[in-house]
Amino acid sequence: MARRHHDEQYEQVSGIFNNRRDLEELVSNLETRGVADEDISILMSENTRDQFFASKESSKAPEGATIGGISGGLLGAIAGGLTIVGSVLIPGVGLLAAGPLVGAIVGGAAGVATGGLIGGLVGAGIPEHEAKFYENALKEEGNTLVVAHVLRDHAKEIRALFERLGAKQIKVHH
Repeated sequence: MARRHHDEQYEQVSGIFNNRRDLEELVSNLETRGVADEDISILMSENTRDQFFASKESSKAPEGATIGGISGGLLGAIAGGLTIVGSVLIPGVGLLAAGPLVGAIVGGAAGVATGGLIGGLVGAGIPEHEAKFYENALKEEGNTLVVAHVLRDHAKEIRALFERLGAKQIKVHH
């Protein structure tokens, strides 16, 4: 994130998603539009991960294959317990994070339970009042925060994509 966070050519589009299908479609669409995995951050609780990606005895292989095929690694990492570089499970809080926001959040990991998550989000360029909203939203099972760093020229299109896929609390920041 450091390489693009302060780059005037980029903006952040963020929003809360609450179902796996829309989340997978978002990541797939972002990748199709040329947004790299390292420019997409996904944060969710362990409970949400378990809700979205728990393997079911009755699930079919093609459905399971969708996670790895569509996700380009990010959702697959979350589904698999965040085993890729650039992802982390923050102990004691039960928060899973993948993507460039990991560095900002890990920087405050020792104090995550007392505001480190908010501090990490604010440090990543998200205004404090929105960071507090996102922190509370992530406590609700089923909510996932997605933050995409996109070229300024594409921010309007990406915001429309977030809207079309049912994101809540969509924001665009410089």
